[in-house]
Amino acid sequence: MESGKCKPFGKKWNIRFLRGLLMASLKSEEDTLKKFLMIGALAFAATSVAGTAMAAEYYVVRDSTTKKCTVVETKPVSTTTVVVDNGIYKTKTEAETGMKTTKVCTE
Repeated sequence: MESGKCKPFGKKWNIRFLRGLLMASLKSEEDTLKKFLMIGALAFAATSVAGTAMAAEYYVVRDSTTKKCTVVETKPVSTTTVVVDNGIYKTKTEAETGMKTTKVCTE
């Protein structure tokens, strides 16, 4: 054998081989951990977005022609209906209670 090269089953070769296996194993574990973290982050983001999209909002709006207030689930886009004061609520019950206490709706 040439000098400077390791024998296939010598002490140096075994150490290098084991070190290589260990590094490959650590790399594999690191990649697996990164995959789990990425999947977890994506799952969290998806549930956060879905939760936000599914959260209902209720609006207390006033029709400028009839001067009556109502509770609606969608934000008004017409020019005759406007959201009153702080007329955005998370539940319909809160919106109805807010409508009863809002000055422009009780006049």
